[in-house]
Amino acid sequence: MTSRPLLSVCIPTFNREGFLRECLESIQAAGLDDQFEVVVSDNASSDGTIGLLEEFRHCLPLRWVVQDTNIGPDRNFDAVVAFAQGEYCWLLGSDDVVEPHTIERLLRSLRERRNDILHFGYVQTDILLNRLYAAHPPAGQVDSTPTALEKYFGDMPNMSLLFTFISSFAFRRTIWMDRRDRVLGWVGTYYIHMLTMHAALAEGASLAATDECLVLARGGNPNDFNTVPGRFIALDAQTMRRLITEIHGDTASMWKAIGRTFRRSYPIKALIYTAANGGLHHLEEVRGILIRLGYPVMLLGSLRLLGKLNLLGIVKGALDLRRAAVTKLSTKVH
Repeated sequence: MTSRPLLSVCIPTFNREGFLRECLESIQAAGLDDQFEVVVSDNASSDGTIGLLEEFRHCLPLRWVVQDTNIGPDRNFDAVVAFAQGEYCWLLGSDDVVEPHTIERLLRSLRERRNDILHFGYVQTDILLNRLYAAHPPAGQVDSTPTALEKYFGDMPNMSLLFTFISSFAFRRTIWMDRRDRVLGWVGTYYIHMLTMHAALAEGASLAATDECLVLARGGNPNDFNTVPGRFIALDAQTMRRLITEIHGDTASMWKAIGRTFRRSYPIKALIYTAANGGLHHLEEVRGILIRLGYPVMLLGSLRLLGKLNLLGIVKGALDLRRAAVTKLSTKVH
């Protein structure tokens, strides 16, 4: 590259050689090498990641940095943004895959809009990339007023599009680097990227959204959170409290807006399933937060009572039977 690229595709990774290959193979932008770069921060992987990067350096404008030890996901996100040279950064999950012509479409949108943050949609898949559903933000230019942001956040179809999913937005690199001290203060939350975007928006950063779905979000990867019932809900609830209180002024209207979207991702039946499958103690940890996010006090009280009476096993059995019946009916219909 002879000049600063418009876009850095920033990929943090750790021991995902196979998925990373699919990710890199999907990034096709022939003739655009002077407009974008691909930068990778390898978090001390023990697999063949480095050999894979050596292989792809000949067909992509690719650079990478290798961490001496595993520095955790948040610091690795920060490391790859700091290593980037583009005017804009796109944090892309190393197990995700971009749709055809995504780079061209993204570059065009960034040139035309020139906003600080560009928000876009994704297609959720299973671990084998079988498509499950699409989700995207409401398209348009978004005002930076609290009222407009509340409406925008409250209209999201799910939590992922509150900037928790790293692959669903691109941002001006200075947004991150100008707030570096504050950004690093969020290390350990697992959501350093989301809190950074919200901090910028609360301070007046410009935001544009498109309903284009530019990336396939691979689901089904086991981790310390999604394999333990209730742990993910507790993490997300704690993070939403921090988001609202530290960044958005702890207003009742923002609690209401974020709560609407939170409950779309975690409907009441999800809390019941979680409690019945051994995650009640995680729900109890964040009981007060869940109430502020709009869940009925009676629901949480009932789950607590069922737990004390050792009746959650019966609830689990009933739910399993219902799920089996629904699955059987669905199979017959199809």
